[in-house]
Amino acid sequence: MKTIYTSLILLLYIGSYMNLSGQENVIRGLICEENNAPLAFANISIAGTIDGTSSEEDGTFVLETSAMGLVVLKVTSLGCEDYTRELNIPQQDKLIIILKPNAKVLSEVVVSASSFQLKGGSQADVKNAVELVTVAGSDGDLYKAMSVLPGVQAAGSDGKLLVRGGESRESQTYIDDMHVLNPYSSTPENTAARSRYSPFLFDGISFQLGGYSSEYSQGLSSVLPLSTKDESRFSKLGVSLLNVGAGAGGTKSWARASASFNMDYTNLGPYENLLYPTSRGGWIKPYSTLSAQNQLRFNIGENSILKTYFAYDKTRFERVTRNDFSTSERNLNFKEDNTYLNTTFRTKSKSGFNFFSGAALSVNDKKIADGLVVNDRVGMKESELHLKAKMSKRFSDMYKLGIGAESMIRSYEFSYADTATYGSDIDHSINGVYVMNDFILTSNLFLNVSSRLEYTSINKSWNVLPRISLTYNYNDYTVLATYGKYQQLADRDYLLYNNELNTEICEHLLFGVHHQSKNKVYRAEFYHKTYDNLVTGSNYNYGTSGEGFSNGVDLFFSDTQFLKNWQYTLAYSYNNSKRSYLKYSEKVTPEYVTQHNASITLKYDLLKYKTIWAVTNRFASGRPYHNPNKPGVMNSETSPYNSLDFCVTYLAHKKVIVYASASNVLNRSNVFGYNYSSQKNDSGKFDRVAVQSDRNQFFVVGLFITLGGKTAYDPSTF
Repeated sequence: MKTIYTSLILLLYIGSYMNLSGQENVIRGLICEENNAPLAFANISIAGTIDGTSSEEDGTFVLETSAMGLVVLKVTSLGCEDYTRELNIPQQDKLIIILKPNAKVLSEVVVSASSFQLKGGSQADVKNAVELVTVAGSDGDLYKAMSVLPGVQAAGSDGKLLVRGGESRESQTYIDDMHVLNPYSSTPENTAARSRYSPFLFDGISFQLGGYSSEYSQGLSSVLPLSTKDESRFSKLGVSLLNVGAGAGGTKSWARASASFNMDYTNLGPYENLLYPTSRGGWIKPYSTLSAQNQLRFNIGENSILKTYFAYDKTRFERVTRNDFSTSERNLNFKEDNTYLNTTFRTKSKSGFNFFSGAALSVNDKKIADGLVVNDRVGMKESELHLKAKMSKRFSDMYKLGIGAESMIRSYEFSYADTATYGSDIDHSINGVYVMNDFILTSNLFLNVSSRLEYTSINKSWNVLPRISLTYNYNDYTVLATYGKYQQLADRDYLLYNNELNTEICEHLLFGVHHQSKNKVYRAEFYHKTYDNLVTGSNYNYGTSGEGFSNGVDLFFSDTQFLKNWQYTLAYSYNNSKRSYLKYSEKVTPEYVTQHNASITLKYDLLKYKTIWAVTNRFASGRPYHNPNKPGVMNSETSPYNSLDFCVTYLAHKKVIVYASASNVLNRSNVFGYNYSSQKNDSGKFDRVAVQSDRNQFFVVGLFITLGGKTAYDPSTF
């Protein structure tokens, strides 16, 4: 339950009725094309500073700056000539800026299919973190909020991302382009995991469901690149109080640097005792987490930024549990310490080269007592050192080059003690180089050709991974097609028993049509994925002879103003997936795949009363499972999944926000599969136990209070 809901404190400050920025110097204006049509998403900045913003859909912009005196205002937009103008601050009038067309300007947006720019970035499908966490039922969690997007299945009992027929480990997370080894919090069995990181921590959230850049590795289905803020200009302090915990945090800002901290404590004991005294598992020590984050930012010179981000969390719980079909109980005791640290440096030379270098360390240490049987002990310690360097330059109006190299140095130690002691460990590295070429063939036709060469030391494997993407823009329509080849090492627990397993391979073919006009977005994407070298076998005897496919269509519709103060989002996904893997020698639909997924989200902004209401309904068809009482393999399907969720956020005072959320308000008992006994009962049948979430519903009430500073309390925002 990491950093629960602290991300929600900025919600009502985005509205037009509140301005707590405290910024003295404000530049307002309107960006238009030559035909006087408003120009959205133009970039406005002050030369020689890091102050900048972008124009809204109606062309208006508001730029806050600490600069004084004579400055140079710069405006850029895709397909237009750059615009510069001298201004005298603070004395200046409302500006009207007209940009001239330039068909030869190279696009800065990545030519990529299946990408949802959730915050910042491209002109298409823009969402911000406020929109994400106010999705009803998200409970402020980044991954849960993304489950309403097309291509993402309704999560199973563990709450992790499932994308386009792939299992959860096929989705990778990056922070500031550096890999995160353990992005999910650890939770008890059949309890949904959460992201360790708040959505509001990031300036950019770009969820890429396929056809993603050669820069990213080790994800067969999707990547989630997250970008932290480059600076924080305001000092602030605040606290949060919730029915499941408390938090505090703040920022100290200087002229060219800032330091931020955040601490959260979560304890589900009072919540469980009050609402679920007879839940499916008995707590001895309730689930609790203590977490801390710190970030330092330094602006070095005009075009250089050094950032360091550190996060640590400690998770503890102990509960009475038993194996299915057994009357013997044990006290499962779980302890986890997770650490993540990254440092990145970005700079731009006078010759136009952009340089990046970074290092990230992930360490996850788990200790479990009575994990499988009474008096056993399980130890799992995993670490990764990620080193990376890259460079890019626009050599002409028609061509941009990017190159990079990286190494992921990994270690995994596993031990198990019962009547005897067993231990094993693996040490290996993943090393890659890549090159990306971006071309503008005509004013509205873009081409990306890239390739990645990767070497995995554990199985001494070399692979060339080519990728190509073509995008055509016509008025408000975009047509795109992508091919890409991706690879990922087999799961660590299989590599322990066979470190020569081949690297898993997945090839993507994607075709999509997007349309965006005013407040509306429509998308349709078709995809086909081919898997090879999947892990097969069981009982510690594994190979990589598995193969499979996954294909389908994703549909997405959004209107942010279909009625006054109302907005809606509709998403539907169809997936047909089969693979031979693990104990299945023939192709079957995996137990985590749901063929049909749909969601509808409604929001109502009641600005008069400074309140936002949201309702979400998620639906998924049944999951396949193997019933040994029937002939065939994977021969049954669970009942459909459905969850109706609700949340409301209220600005009680300019420095006090109240938030309430309820998930699965109809209290539906969703079933994700069944576990069967190993032996038949007296009737000659195998008994079964349903796999369900530990609790059907979750309720949250939170209070967020600003104690100091001129801005709203947002410790997780830093």
